[in-house]
Amino acid sequence: MANRWQKDADGILIFTGLFSAAVAALVAISVQDLRPNPQDTSAFYLANIYQLLADPNVSRASILATPA
Repeated sequence: MANRWQKDADGILIFTGLFSAAVAALVAISVQDLRPNPQDTSAFYLANIYQLLADPNVSRASILATPA
């Protein structure tokens, strides 16, 4: 009976190790998508500066909204 439990525990540990390795690989790949693209941020601020210079009567609250 103890031998059977040991085999079950070994199987569970092997599965857990393989599962955590797969999850770590997926997280390492997808973490790049979580960071904001600096080019998008620059384009956002440049567009806001252009709007402000093109029409100074626009309310500043709508211009200073943070990028999505």
